[in-house]
Amino acid sequence: MEENYEDIFRDIPTYSRFLKVDEIDDLINLIKKIPNVKHKKIGYTINNEPLEMLEIGKGEKTALITGVPHSDEPLGSLVVSFFACWIASHPEKNFFGWRWLFIPILERRGMRLNEGWFNMPHSFSSMAKSNFREPTEDQYEWTFPIEYDQYKWYKSRPETLAVKKVLEDEKPDLLCNLHHSGFHNAYYYLSEDIPIVYNDLKKLAKSCRLRLSDNAPDVPFGKMFQPGFYQMYGLKDYIDYYKKKDPGLLTTIKRGACSDEWYQQEIGGFSFNCEVPMYLSAKLQDKKLSNRNKKEIVIERYLRKKHRVEYSVKLINLIEDHSNLADPVLLDAAEKHLTNAQNSLDHEKRILDKTEDKIVTNSEVFESEVLSDIFDLFFLGQIWRVAESICVKGGKPKICQIMDSADIEIKTLGKNVQERGKFYQLPIRNLVRMQLGSILIIAEALKNK
Repeated sequence: MEENYEDIFRDIPTYSRFLKVDEIDDLINLIKKIPNVKHKKIGYTINNEPLEMLEIGKGEKTALITGVPHSDEPLGSLVVSFFACWIASHPEKNFFGWRWLFIPILERRGMRLNEGWFNMPHSFSSMAKSNFREPTEDQYEWTFPIEYDQYKWYKSRPETLAVKKVLEDEKPDLLCNLHHSGFHNAYYYLSEDIPIVYNDLKKLAKSCRLRLSDNAPDVPFGKMFQPGFYQMYGLKDYIDYYKKKDPGLLTTIKRGACSDEWYQQEIGGFSFNCEVPMYLSAKLQDKKLSNRNKKEIVIERYLRKKHRVEYSVKLINLIEDHSNLADPVLLDAAEKHLTNAQNSLDHEKRILDKTEDKIVTNSEVFESEVLSDIFDLFFLGQIWRVAESICVKGGKPKICQIMDSADIEIKTLGKNVQERGKFYQLPIRNLVRMQLGSILIIAEALKNK
């Protein structure tokens, strides 16, 4: 089926970097001028910017495609801006038989806070110091309303309310949030098993020089349809899993339903995410057994994380004495991330004794030792940015010393991670092709379903 889309694939630009918010806006403003492209304001962002949606096509079925559902995931803005322009400019393709709704950039404020790394710097430490991600309880993706098993959540951010209203009004047959990961093999989350598309999606991944992951890297309770294809999960799955495994964690959960979870319950239809990486390492493919056991590496990971959380607490406590000069968005996010990291650390401590004592593969060791350290690196980067925001406003030399101390830690860890990981950058064009092709292949399969 993939060969049916070679003409659109051929036109994908060779991107050298991610585009900034203003650059995407300029492209969208040009698309609005193409005949038969409709657009409207659907709400406002958390910092009161207008949030717009494009409408293109007249098919019997409707798809909602959302770019930048997380602040640090800019790829979707390229997919949407290219796809929307291409189908609007090629009416002979009849919009592939669908009516398309596009939100080019959802988390606009957060995307701007990530623009410092959009040129994909070679240094992970530089990338970490310009990275920003909203805490879970403040994300679009995890603030949909829900009531489940005595748990209630109604604190939705403005972007969530805007998308919720679109879903209620339009009742789309297909929902796709354009998420992407950082350093894992590619993988799919799907609302239901749909074997008819798996072979085509595997061929697509191969043509994009991507491997599909043989595990769901986000959660320990991921349900596999086939390697690389997993059941979409939500808050209910978190509650059901930890109610059995670690009830103490439930008291610290601060999130609502995810968009797919709310959509499935209230609207129905099909939803999926195609998670693609920005960087990869050949070490992820090493499935040979190591000489390490799982319990050993989990304990080592816990001790490293404990040290870094304690170090981060020390930095935040020093910073808070000068919080009146800090960027409020950066400080609030760092404090919430730290609280979540402490809760996660407590959880890991409670389940250490339950960890299975078995020999693991080299790739599993790599994920525990290197990929986990990358998470710590980016977290330290967000604390560094808070100190920087105080220092540039004339904060006392003590704050600049904190900034320098964090900088040394970040550079040391960043260099260590890169040397151990031997990562290589993936062409952005291939990632756009992977997500765009996934949309087209799945949409074609659903068209006659």
